[in-house]
Amino acid sequence: MNDKRHFLDAFFNPRSVVVVGATETLSFGHVPTKNILSHPGVEKYLVNVKGGRVMGADVLKSVSELPEGVDLAIVMVPSGAVPGVVKECAEKGIRHVIIESAGFSETGSEGARLEKEIVEVAKANGMRVIGPNCVGVVNTSNMFTTADVDVAALVKGGVALVAQSGVFGTALVDRACSEGLGLSKVVTLGNKCDVDEVDVVEYLADDEETKVIGLYVEGVKHGRGRKMIEVFRAASARKPVIVLKSGRTEAGSKAVRSHTGSLAGSDRVFDAAVRQSGVIRVESIDELFYTTMVLASQPLPADGDVAILTNSGSLGAMMCDELESLGVKLAALSPETMDGLKKAAPPWASCRNPVDVGPAIIESALPAVELLGSDPNVGLIIMIFAIPGIVSSPRYFGADITPFFETLGETVSSAGKPAVALGFGDERIIKVAEKGFGKTRIPVLRNLTLTARAVAALYKYKKIKEAKKR
Repeated sequence: MNDKRHFLDAFFNPRSVVVVGATETLSFGHVPTKNILSHPGVEKYLVNVKGGRVMGADVLKSVSELPEGVDLAIVMVPSGAVPGVVKECAEKGIRHVIIESAGFSETGSEGARLEKEIVEVAKANGMRVIGPNCVGVVNTSNMFTTADVDVAALVKGGVALVAQSGVFGTALVDRACSEGLGLSKVVTLGNKCDVDEVDVVEYLADDEETKVIGLYVEGVKHGRGRKMIEVFRAASARKPVIVLKSGRTEAGSKAVRSHTGSLAGSDRVFDAAVRQSGVIRVESIDELFYTTMVLASQPLPADGDVAILTNSGSLGAMMCDELESLGVKLAALSPETMDGLKKAAPPWASCRNPVDVGPAIIESALPAVELLGSDPNVGLIIMIFAIPGIVSSPRYFGADITPFFETLGETVSSAGKPAVALGFGDERIIKVAEKGFGKTRIPVLRNLTLTARAVAALYKYKKIKEAKKR
């Protein structure tokens, strides 16, 4: 374990934690206090100037009453009191601090002065600080979190999310959990007075639980550009790094400065820097989710292009347009595959690529994906489903098509090729597809354009990996 991993690891795997500003009232600090008190794997301390008890636990009135060498401090007191708390932490040998309080450089000169004071204390005492103006971290391997999230709802997986914004970071976690996107770690950086995305990506590159790194960035700290390229390049050689950056426009840049105090800088320069480093840049939060979901769940394509199976010729044609605009090629199906499709599909079906089996999707999809999976010209399969809701409606057919999707998922996975499903239309059918494909981890997406972009990212990362090997 290198030094960088060592210093960040204490934020995710502390042996002892103190919550400064612990509260039982339903206000800022309540959820982090509750989450930490309920965590069985750490030694916990609470501090509040009022003392007493919070959620059944004794509360100290000052950090000075703590024993020496607590691993991690979570600070949630008014901004004016934070520098004093950080000094007390330094005196007690606490070397890792997460400052969740707001009211610093994002608010103006006085807040910037307070933030500078914190940095000076931290540097003088060998401390590392996440924040201020953040909600800290989530680690699903031990379910340790300092954030306003429901621990019971967390879904373990291979995606690490790094967000500059605290509230947005919490919303990312909530959305990931609701959509079944498995997380490894989450970090919210806030104003980045010390620890930044460069430090975190360097750490996550070595993290065995993390398969894909997703970043939301508002700006890069002054003087960190070269280091960012170096770290991102090294990380992307090992695993996909996906970045979403705001502040691309003048209005966005102004919003960023008032949010986390960041200087967004030239978007053109940032874009060139991430491209040099092999990072995949996305343009929206939905694209960030889709792309991380696909890259985390699917293997990279081997030789071969994209095959499309659809029950809607229109959706198939639109997918072809999207893929071609992104430079992704459609597979030229082999004669053997074409002959097999003609035998397996109805005579009116289109057996070219895209393969359009229309209303015969339930009967024809299984033999079709078997043939596509064995075709050496096919590197990835996109399955598009626009199945009418009446199929599962109790008022009409009331059919349970979960077994169909289960068998289809197993068949596609057995071919060893990446696959993505696009569900369009009735949400009940899409939910059934998600359940059926769940065991084989084939993602079921809902937006045609972003599905194409996620597939393109998979092929792009394949090229990045191949270029790194040369």
